[in-house]
Amino acid sequence: MKIKFITCIYNNLYGTDLGGRPNRRDHYKWSLLSLLKMTNADFLCYTQESEFEELIDFFYTQNNISNEKLQIKIFDLRTTKYTELIHSVKDYDAVTRDDRCVEIQYSKFDWFRKEDGSYDYYFWIDAGLSHTGLIPNKYLNTSLPMMRCFYESSLFNNKFLSNVINYCGDKFLLLAKENARNYWSGTVNEKFYKNYSKEVHIIGGMFGGKKELWEKVVDQFDDYLFEVLPFEGRLYHEEHIMSLMYQNHKEWFITQEFDTWWHPESAPKDVHPEYFEKNKSFCKILEDLNE
Repeated sequence: MKIKFITCIYNNLYGTDLGGRPNRRDHYKWSLLSLLKMTNADFLCYTQESEFEELIDFFYTQNNISNEKLQIKIFDLRTTKYTELIHSVKDYDAVTRDDRCVEIQYSKFDWFRKEDGSYDYYFWIDAGLSHTGLIPNKYLNTSLPMMRCFYESSLFNNKFLSNVINYCGDKFLLLAKENARNYWSGTVNEKFYKNYSKEVHIIGGMFGGKKELWEKVVDQFDDYLFEVLPFEGRLYHEEHIMSLMYQNHKEWFITQEFDTWWHPESAPKDVHPEYFEKNKSFCKILEDLNE
């Protein structure tokens, strides 16, 4: 059985016409290095030309990761299949102040189309998913030097990977956040739903499954994207489109669900411990998939 994770690292996009999170340079590198402990999978990381040599040096030279285990490819985000669609509705002034890049978000799906289908399972995973904001200290290697200790987690390993595969079965895996008691985001226009619901918000940090399942999911994502954006005259995050897709095609998917991003160490000081008795932390998904 062959498994492949697709991810990306693009820094220095904040303040540009692409938009993106600021100050994530070391975060993404150290986090992805932690994810690579899932050694039974191969990884592909897209990046921009200006970062290519730095990533080659960090992973291949400094940390002895083989280029067979992690392939690093250059991709120009201004050449996605969605460029014209995005341009037709993008508020370029607002995007320079935005901390999300829709070109990356939408490409999470289209990058699958560049694959040759030689793997049995494909997953998207955000390069920065392994970090202290989501993972308590007991799962982090706090003995490591500053920066790396915030991202090096024991939770991403081959047992986790095996359990993910077993959990998926013949369904496409999505991460689903409760969105009623613990509101996170609105949705696209109700007219696009078969049965409108905003009680679940799908998260774009990790998703996937058997290769045979991907094509219809990617095609449906594109269909909704090209229908919703022109109608609304605005950009939506990939998660809004994924949430629509989940509600309209639940039979395609299997979910891992959670209520809050916080764990007790990352929550604001005024959050009572009882909160975590009533609300499932994102980290609990990672814990459960390590059992």
